[in-house]
Amino acid sequence: MIESVKNPMPVNIVVAHGLEAKALVKMLELERHHVSSKFVEYSNSNKLHLLVSGIGKEAITAGVTYLSEQQASDSGEIRAWLNIGIAGHRDASLGSAWLGNKITDHSAGTNAYPPQLIEGVEVGSVVTVDEPENSYPLDAAYEMEASAFYAEATKYSTAEMVQVFKVISDNLKNPISEIDIRSVPGLIAAQAPQLLILIERMSAIASQHNFNQRLPSYFFEICSKIHLTVNQKLQLRRLCQRYKALGLEKELGCVAGPKASDARKLIQQLTERIDRIREA
Repeated sequence: MIESVKNPMPVNIVVAHGLEAKALVKMLELERHHVSSKFVEYSNSNKLHLLVSGIGKEAITAGVTYLSEQQASDSGEIRAWLNIGIAGHRDASLGSAWLGNKITDHSAGTNAYPPQLIEGVEVGSVVTVDEPENSYPLDAAYEMEASAFYAEATKYSTAEMVQVFKVISDNLKNPISEIDIRSVPGLIAAQAPQLLILIERMSAIASQHNFNQRLPSYFFEICSKIHLTVNQKLQLRRLCQRYKALGLEKELGCVAGPKASDARKLIQQLTERIDRIREA
């Protein structure tokens, strides 16, 4: 089991099948959500979230999209995304596993290369296919979701915070047609040491990113007091981040004054002030 931690762990884990989730629920001390949704979801008090998407590229794309929409907020915080699942390989030992440092979509002929910032976890190639693979022609883990997961999740997070982890469940000597699905939770559970390293490190990267990109409280105060269009809210967000980057966060509330009520004038005043500072 994962050790209890005080700090948030902003990580979304997406698996295709409930049997892949079974070991993770116990390992990470997750509780099931009893809400109306077409997806099975779990989470804990540390902000870890697990979603069971269903098998295949279309299903996992829908799962990632759904989860990102549910978690959207004005805070601008992002989460790490991790796909965990079983895969086949021509000769790798059953139960061996690695993080995908190259993800190939077989039908599209495209490749993605997730940045590798995490030490202590094995890495290797992953190939996503549309149908179960029996011959495993390449030295890679064959599965059915990784390329779609990576393509969709990188819309909502930075590339280094989107990773795929595959556990070998079949090979030429132990073909996919003979898999005992009851063994899947055990295969996942056996990877607990690597998975805990991976999840904790991804959490740390996401938390540090969010701390660095944290919006000043002034942004939320203004949003609660003044009606802003979508474009004005984006402008205000960028201005607040610029003030913070220049060490002028405390000046934000003084520039326009506490009685500011006109969004257009407020944005103009903030822009003129920071432009004068940069020209000085």
